[in-house]
Amino acid sequence: MAATQMAKFKSREYLDLVKSIGECKSKIEEDAIMKNEVVYLKKRLSDPKLDKGKLREYLLRLLYVELLGHDASFGHIHAVKLCSDPSLVNKKVAYLTTCLFLSENSELLILLMNTMKSDLHSDNYLV
Repeated sequence: MAATQMAKFKSREYLDLVKSIGECKSKIEEDAIMKNEVVYLKKRLSDPKLDKGKLREYLLRLLYVELLGHDASFGHIHAVKLCSDPSLVNKKVAYLTTCLFLSENSELLILLMNTMKSDLHSDNYLV
């Protein structure tokens, strides 16, 4: 996807994060960026008035945190909660992130299974 097309769907902060990670010259530099990102995401995810679109973006940013070896467990519950959102775009991102975040021993799997069960019984064939 071209950068201009991607910019339509993601914030400037998201694009800057991806760019800064790609430009890192060392693991130490990458770790510093990720530590700042974790602090930022913890603050943003604790906001009770968080917009669903922003939550979707923050979950994708959490993927970077997890994939680069840092702890993002504070955001796992937000991914599970977003699975029950009526928006298909939100569901897609939420199920993707829960699939990557949760281990087979996670306590959140029960909540996820209940959400999946209700999605499977939904009248909406797209779900």
